[in-house]
Amino acid sequence: MPHIVKRETVKYLIGFLFGFLLWVFILSITPMPETKVYDCSMAEFHPDFPKDVKEECRKIRSQKKQGYV
Repeated sequence: MPHIVKRETVKYLIGFLFGFLLWVFILSITPMPETKVYDCSMAEFHPDFPKDVKEECRKIRSQKKQGYV
């Protein structure tokens, strides 16, 4: 009986499948960081920006004007 797929190819496919499933499992149990990024160019006039974000944006802008950043 002729072999359609060689044993080596099957080993590579099984190894790839195992590695892929392991990678998916690790990504599913790894906690993702909860960060939010705000665009400071809209902070002054946008009503949805929190006050602390507006204050941080003002600090960053004042440091840029003074040449610190």
